[in-house]
Amino acid sequence: MKAAVAHTGLDDFGDIPFREALEMFVESLLHEANLDGAAADGAAGTILRVLVKRLRLVDDRKRCPGIADEVIAAPIVIVGLPRTGSTHLHALLGQIEGLRSPRFWEMMLPSPPPAAETSDTDPRIDEVEAELAQTPAELQRRHPFSARRPEQCNMLYDWSFINQAWLASWNIPAYRDWLFDADYRPALETHRRTLQHLQWRHPGRWVLKYPKHLIALDVLLDTYPDAVLVWTHRDPAVVLPSVTSLTGFMREMTCGPMDRQRFGRGWALMDELVLHRGVGVRERMADADSRVIDVHYRDLMTDQIGTIERILTFAGVSFAGRSRTAIERFIAENPRDRHGRHDYAAEDYGFDADRLRRRFRWYIERFDVQLER
Repeated sequence: MKAAVAHTGLDDFGDIPFREALEMFVESLLHEANLDGAAADGAAGTILRVLVKRLRLVDDRKRCPGIADEVIAAPIVIVGLPRTGSTHLHALLGQIEGLRSPRFWEMMLPSPPPAAETSDTDPRIDEVEAELAQTPAELQRRHPFSARRPEQCNMLYDWSFINQAWLASWNIPAYRDWLFDADYRPALETHRRTLQHLQWRHPGRWVLKYPKHLIALDVLLDTYPDAVLVWTHRDPAVVLPSVTSLTGFMREMTCGPMDRQRFGRGWALMDELVLHRGVGVRERMADADSRVIDVHYRDLMTDQIGTIERILTFAGVSFAGRSRTAIERFIAENPRDRHGRHDYAAEDYGFDADRLRRRFRWYIERFDVQLER
């Protein structure tokens, strides 16, 4: 915190609680992650970067009081298990006229508030692109990203220090367990304020995406009571090996070789608990039929235009000619496996398709999930 103050010349960290979360994160890194050298420097750099981001967002809000007046109206939020086509769907919906997806660069470097007229020329784009260029090409094959591409919500609330995304990079079980009992209201308040910040000079109806929203779906709906949920589904026997291959690669990229089967068991359990939480909240929603639309992976992949049209109709958004043209162009320019095929072996992480389907039978039957062979 002292380093962040020295770096920015700012000292107001704002009114949203974060000290407990930061202390849990740091303690878990210190005593469980077994970091040294570059890995320890990388973790410290992450903390410093997020604290700097927090200081600047708080300062912007004081200097530009109009930010606090922004209303986040009826956001479209993509939820569901990871690796269900949600990243591609998020990018597609971001092409629709009038909709607005938070892009990687503006979530990473949101201060000062981005402007619509420079949304494609802001110098921060090149700064972020240069940093992303240092990441391995293999990561692109597993999860495509770029400075201009829409990205998931963890960078909207990382400055609350309640951030499940960090679990992929470091072995921090105490912090992970704390996340399951944490109060997510500070996280969703930082989420809301960041959207206000990004919307102030660049308006639009938000399209958001994050599988881990399911861990606190009730708080998300309290924060955005008019939100529309797009719930993506795919065969768990495909999802779990795929997501564990992605997150396992990220862990090994940060911390070196590990016991992959142990990692797979832990990650699968976490995703299972998160899914149960989210479905539990959905079952208690009195208006779920009018607020939640289900999208299956196979339907999205076989009929992208039709699926987008169905979602937009449900959300009350026009699918005009320019939007349709933009969608068609994006599909043509971003074919599946554009960056190469993501190859992985389920057994490397201790998975068996039949066992996974038995374990997730309740979910498969509840949502009539299509099995893949």
